[in-house]
Amino acid sequence: LASDDGAAGHRLAAQQEACMIAELRLVIPGEPVAQGRPRAFKLPNGQIRTYDPQKSRIWKATAQQHIRAALDRAGVTEGVAFDGPVRCSLVAVFTCPRSHWRKNPLPRRAHTKRPDIENVGKAFMDSATGLAWIDDAQVCELEIRKVVGAQGEEPRVEALIYRVSGVAEIP
Repeated sequence: LASDDGAAGHRLAAQQEACMIAELRLVIPGEPVAQGRPRAFKLPNGQIRTYDPQKSRIWKATAQQHIRAALDRAGVTEGVAFDGPVRCSLVAVFTCPRSHWRKNPLPRRAHTKRPDIENVGKAFMDSATGLAWIDDAQVCELEIRKVVGAQGEEPRVEALIYRVSGVAEIP
């Protein structure tokens, strides 16, 4: 039992030691993907298993690679970057359709089609769990924007995560 307490204490110390950054900025290149609905199948023995759709799994794996790289650049090599409350701000930039291309390029504008904004956020938050934060329940403030990129702008998800020091008042 004593060795278990020591191991838990060591993990906590590593997380606290790693938790020295104030903010983390990163870009995940590629078309933003929403968290898909879990799929289920029945095993021959009658058990039911669920899994993420392939598109969600692939995007989340790519996002985790970029989150790890951003953490490495920030000097976080062990544990998670944030162990307390955090604010997460996301901008999902979608490809400008070729049918919208003009001689005078259009600037960024609101994206009002699928995927739903909360599912885009959920895919990112699931990706960051265990890397940027211990659990996505730590995110106490979340801002997500979906935009159609300007003509020729590359699709991506821009993320800013930072520590929350106080409780913000709603105006």
